[in-house]
Amino acid sequence: MGPGTLPAMTTALRASRHETVLAHRAFRRASALLATRIAAVRPGQPRRATMLARHLRSYQRALRGHQSCQDRLLWPALLARCDLGADLVLRMQAQHERLADTLAAIDAALPGWVATTAEDDRDRLVAAIVEHHALLAEHVDEEDRDLLPLAAEHLAAHEWQQLRALQIAGLPRPRTLTYLGIVLAHADRAERRSVLAALPRRDRLSWYLLGGARHPRWIRP
Repeated sequence: MGPGTLPAMTTALRASRHETVLAHRAFRRASALLATRIAAVRPGQPRRATMLARHLRSYQRALRGHQSCQDRLLWPALLARCDLGADLVLRMQAQHERLADTLAAIDAALPGWVATTAEDDRDRLVAAIVEHHALLAEHVDEEDRDLLPLAAEHLAAHEWQQLRALQIAGLPRPRTLTYLGIVLAHADRAERRSVLAALPRRDRLSWYLLGGARHPRWIRP
């Protein structure tokens, strides 16, 4: 499928692509914030540790869901259509596998720290998050710079919408607005307006009624 055969880019399509960039921005910032805030927890602060562990697990669920949708829909479609970009797509896939390993390392370190709040356990967890963040930043920077323009040439509007819908559908309904809150927490006014305009009317109304309360405090600027 060549660029000339794609439907005209709609407002919804632009929002769907740009929402990916905003999600990457949120994941990058969230992982850095979590490392910093966990590193600041002193031994003997179990409530603080439990709260941050909950945020960390929410971050991991959101990132895993985001990447799972790309693994299922985005990479196969691109590999089938763009021979010249195959090396880039394969590199993105390999980075997802490495990111999965870093998330597994976080999973392994988190329970021990929550149980003890000891410095050694905390530092082990922070090191795992820092390693994860470094790889994540490298991955999303390359994806935004090189992969998304390639995808724009080869994916039709309905495929972007399918990818976006699958990501949202993978979230428990009460978490949908929380996910949007994380994505939009560091968006400017024009970016927020673009993403919200592409939402179904029901979700857009829910956001305006309830969304402000769903901006997670820990990720706010």
